[in-house]
Amino acid sequence: MNNRLSLARSFARTRHEGQMYGEFPFYVHLDQVEKLGEPYGLNVMIVSHLQSLVDDTTTHLDELYAEFGETIALAVSYLTCTISEDRHHRTIKQNETLSTLEGFDESERLALIVKTCDQLVDAKASRVFFPERFVLYQKNYAEFRDAVYRPGLCEKIWLDLDRLMEVGTLLGRK
Repeated sequence: MNNRLSLARSFARTRHEGQMYGEFPFYVHLDQVEKLGEPYGLNVMIVSHLQSLVDDTTTHLDELYAEFGETIALAVSYLTCTISEDRHHRTIKQNETLSTLEGFDESERLALIVKTCDQLVDAKASRVFFPERFVLYQKNYAEFRDAVYRPGLCEKIWLDLDRLMEVGTLLGRK
């Protein structure tokens, strides 16, 4: 395993210690995002572990810059939403930020891929464990897709996400 990836995993696990993802330690979620992002490269896997540190811990971007460099820290900054309002307003603000990214710059590309992987992991988990939250993912999906989708960027993840949202909709119909 790559030393930078090991460092990212260890760093995230230490900083997220005690935080939960439903009934599981938070790192389970990060590991799932990493696995989904693996085909898109090492930096995607690294950002997968660091994505929520600034939002959910006392970690600062300058620490990530010092440990992982500018590209990784900038990608995490695009995924960071420090407003302290409710989940709905944070989602709106993050979609606004992500919608400005073109995806040509490496940091932008990393952020868009990791956010897409994160969304798929969250939606799958919600469908199984928190059906009421899955309904919210479905409700907000069009806005998320408009903000984050870039043609040719992680198309397989988008195909799976589109299918999950459609299947969930079909299952909910009478």
